[in-house]
Amino acid sequence: MDEIKANSDSPISCLDTYARNPLILGLLVGVLVAVVQGLLISAGGPEAYGFCVACHTRDIANAAFNSVAGTKLPYAPISQNAILPVLTVIGVLIGAFISAKFYKEFKTKTASAGSYIWYLLGGLFFMVFALFMGGCPYRIAIRVGYGDVIAFIGLLAIIAGVLVGIKIATTMAEREE
Repeated sequence: MDEIKANSDSPISCLDTYARNPLILGLLVGVLVAVVQGLLISAGGPEAYGFCVACHTRDIANAAFNSVAGTKLPYAPISQNAILPVLTVIGVLIGAFISAKFYKEFKTKTASAGSYIWYLLGGLFFMVFALFMGGCPYRIAIRVGYGDVIAFIGLLAIIAGVLVGIKIATTMAEREE
């Protein structure tokens, strides 16, 4: 904290100090997600749907495709009953953008076309496999809490995938040096 104060001429507010503490921020986000989860379930949503990036993205895509093409692709009952599908993913993106701009950490970078293609393919594979396993890591963690063995296997697969991804990323970074 002393480094932050030394590097900044403006006084740091109490809220800013708490926001930079990972423990306090993690607890705050955890409580907030639990409250939203409870509200969504009480509004008729399925369990473990409070903050599911894969499921919410699927619902937004299906609703948009249904509106444009006139199809009847399924999506979660909570999204069907709402005026708009659950916009958690869009809210996360907007919140991250605002936070990065506010703390002057937003940077754009350029890369080769191949890098963009790999990033796109990685995102598509994540979405397909997340939906195949029954949801994103948030939902899988909640299902593990319920004692779901399949979700536990999915969580192990996510951990293995992250470790493989880290190995690939560090290998590629070492090649570029």
